[in-house]
Amino acid sequence: MMTDLEQGEPAADNRALVPAGRHRRDGQVLPPRRRIRTRKARNARKAGRTTSPRRVALLIPAAALLVLAGGALASFRWMLVPSLVLGAAGGIWLIVMVPGLVPDGALSRLMMALLAVPAVATAVLAANASQGFVLEMRGEVRSGVVARVIEHHGKTTSYECVIRYHGVTKAPGRLDCGNSDHVDEQVRVAWDPSGWVEPDFAEANGTYRFFAILAMGSEIALVFLGEFTVFLGVVLRAARGDVARATGADGRPGVASAG
Repeated sequence: MMTDLEQGEPAADNRALVPAGRHRRDGQVLPPRRRIRTRKARNARKAGRTTSPRRVALLIPAAALLVLAGGALASFRWMLVPSLVLGAAGGIWLIVMVPGLVPDGALSRLMMALLAVPAVATAVLAANASQGFVLEMRGEVRSGVVARVIEHHGKTTSYECVIRYHGVTKAPGRLDCGNSDHVDEQVRVAWDPSGWVEPDFAEANGTYRFFAILAMGSEIALVFLGEFTVFLGVVLRAARGDVARATGADGRPGVASAG
């Protein structure tokens, strides 16, 4: 047999009884407060777990290596898409994730710009080094003369040289050049018969080593700058935490107790 309390009926003292929930005396049933988890809060907690300074610091060399590998593969025609994927993955992670540890917005943007410089330099220098290596190891060289310089206008101005050779040859007849090249200039063109890389003007033997050294230098600078950014973010966050603990809830400095 159910009691008055179980049925939710008024008791003898004329006070309303409710079967469940938080309530006020003689008031309506107030359901228990439920914790609302918004998507923004979940994303913030997730970002906090994935942006551990120690984890970011350990992943910086791997991301920098992706930038170097992407640049080295960019000179090969059939590896263009993988090179873009590797370079973009490493570069975007370095430029976005690492400066995100710096709490100050202006300083974070500054470190983002500073990281972008060695990242781009590493990719470009690695591409020049790999192209020069292929052309020197398996390429053919033929002398010619610049017959015409074509100027292309767009977002940027580019130049294309039409090369004339003595006799019949399979060497490329057109080549990207610069504004310093002129008609009747004697040039030496290097190209790969298999078409692995784009043709280019022949450089002195071992020039690719120079680009490779510069690429490694940019790679090292990228890693050190990334690690410094993580260190800077940790120091600034710790300093802000000390200031917050030393400040009272009402914004006034706390009073230290006398020893």
